[in-house]
Amino acid sequence: MITREIAEMLVKETSKVMNLNINIMNEEGVIIATGDPSRLNSIHEGALEVVKTGQLLEITSENQGQLRGTQQGINLPIHFHDEVVGVIGITGKPRMIGDRGGLVKMMAELLIKQAYMASQTEWRQRTKEMIIEELLKEEPNTSNIERWLSLLQMKLKGPFVISLIEIVDYSFSSHLLIKNTEEVIGKGKVLAGFVHVNKLLLILSEVSHEEAKKKLTNLHKEFERMQVHARLAYSSHIDHLLIINQGFCECEMALAISKSEHKVISYLDIEPEALVHQIHPKLAEPFCKRILQGEGDLNNHLDTLQAFFDSNFNIKEAAKKLYIHRNTLIYRLNKIKTESGYDPQNFNDAFALQMAIWLHKRASSPPN
Repeated sequence: MITREIAEMLVKETSKVMNLNINIMNEEGVIIATGDPSRLNSIHEGALEVVKTGQLLEITSENQGQLRGTQQGINLPIHFHDEVVGVIGITGKPRMIGDRGGLVKMMAELLIKQAYMASQTEWRQRTKEMIIEELLKEEPNTSNIERWLSLLQMKLKGPFVISLIEIVDYSFSSHLLIKNTEEVIGKGKVLAGFVHVNKLLLILSEVSHEEAKKKLTNLHKEFERMQVHARLAYSSHIDHLLIINQGFCECEMALAISKSEHKVISYLDIEPEALVHQIHPKLAEPFCKRILQGEGDLNNHLDTLQAFFDSNFNIKEAAKKLYIHRNTLIYRLNKIKTESGYDPQNFNDAFALQMAIWLHKRASSPPN
């Protein structure tokens, strides 16, 4: 139970508090950490006696010669889960050590408990990430997923919503971010794990799309409170655990094509654009060129059209967004109609123009 790393930490920490030489022995009585390097890896027969009896043992000038590898001092059992997992030895005259031995023992057991809890947390998180890795495969292994979920005593039931959080900057540990995420979403209702150094994937279970939206909006607010700069995307409804990869792809697409100032993005809100982005470039290029005529004013056209479409064809609102007079906007829309043959105020023509803008945006974007 006691590794050399834990034992060395015990010696270091206890020596800071007590000006005494500390030895840590394992269950075989071997000294695995000590303030006296000459005694490292030697057998301590006093420790073997303590492991056997579970009782404190004092080594005095009278009995020192009877137990190999010992010096004057006291040896106390280190208990964990009601078992003796090692022995802590304090060198010195027993009467001079006094009650300090009990304090050192308590400190040792506390450090071991903390180390154990940390290792359990690390193990649980690694198991969660193994489940996520398996679910993101094209053909997940259901038996592995069920076994790992059973070890975690977790059940994931649909419907699901997937969220991908792109973390730009943070000073907190990954463990703390995941802990806070689980508390906001609800423990037992989310599987969270990093899929990249700065991308945290969440699988929300037994949740409606509207409930997921509320939870994830609250989560982003919590991140802002923690001063964690992040963008968050979430998928459409996913009915089955084995198609989680679909939701992950939707989130990746949502983050890739949405504006950087958008912090919480629903895939459903950008789905038409996402579908357009999947059109093969050989088909997209001639379509885009044919519609977006007038190369000299191309960028001006794009800004004008997008503002008009974002305003739901409302000329007054679009002009306000562009900081221009409504008559100027009407002039530009007429110019676009003349140059391209497509009327931005006609639904079918507007749809074609919007597709062309999205395709142009994709072509102009640097590759990932």
